[in-house]
Amino acid sequence: MTELYPWLLPQFNQMQALTSKGQLAHALVLTGAAGIGKDALARALAALLLCKNRQPDGACDTCKSCLLRLAGNHADLLVLQTETQHIGVDAIRQLNQFTYGAAQQQGYKVVIIPAADTMTEAAANALLKTLEEPPAGCFIILVSSNYPQLSATIRSRCQQWQLHAGSKATLSQWLNAQSNTPMPPFLLDYCQGAPLKALSMLKSEQATSLTEVLALLEDYFSGKLQLTALVKQLDGKAELSGLLGFYLRQRLARPADFLRQQAVLTAYQRWCRDATRIIGQNSALALSGLLTELKPLLQHQEMKWKS
Repeated sequence: MTELYPWLLPQFNQMQALTSKGQLAHALVLTGAAGIGKDALARALAALLLCKNRQPDGACDTCKSCLLRLAGNHADLLVLQTETQHIGVDAIRQLNQFTYGAAQQQGYKVVIIPAADTMTEAAANALLKTLEEPPAGCFIILVSSNYPQLSATIRSRCQQWQLHAGSKATLSQWLNAQSNTPMPPFLLDYCQGAPLKALSMLKSEQATSLTEVLALLEDYFSGKLQLTALVKQLDGKAELSGLLGFYLRQRLARPADFLRQQAVLTAYQRWCRDATRIIGQNSALALSGLLTELKPLLQHQEMKWKS
């Protein structure tokens, strides 16, 4: 069986049951957060559909059709690829041509469209024609991390499968088994529950760096670290805006003064906006200004929460 992440097995088992009954929709869209494994599920489903000797847990990986797929030479499988940030109409026209005609392995034809939400309007219109009159024996699997970005007409003609990563306890256990690096307790929340993103950060040691940044922020706002020392270590850090936003959201999750919470968020959002709009801005000076503004607000929040 094509390797599948454990939290995706319930959805895959449902797809397998529908396939065995001939009830699987011919156009599906797999949706969910980035880093949850949508592409892996799409490949596992394609493997199942193309396999000539299906097993209880999926494709056999040993029949001729499976061997062709594993070698990357299956004539009845198309994984759409593009060299640009968007899927253009030419790529969809090639896809449409692929879907027509008999399958060379006397089975199904399968198309996978990764990042389907990046289709241009012309590309979406071209695909719509095929979805409205799907060729017999052809399955089209769209993958999207931003489901609302797909056109309404595309969504209306595809069966949506909303994927979830499962409980934090299950994911933490899986992550700890995949890496020798201990998982920081904040990591899954920081990655919005996306285990593959968390695993990538663990393996690249980025998680360790983020842990250090969070500790520095806590030291500063608790009065243990001077502003100049903090700015020196933070200025220019990768993902600083995202990590600072995460830290602030964690602090503001505690019930306290609503107006001060709004002041914290407003200051942070202004800093993020200025960083992208003001050309040549002194980033260290801007960061110093933000941290100076935030410190009394967060300290007041902390006092209110403790009281």
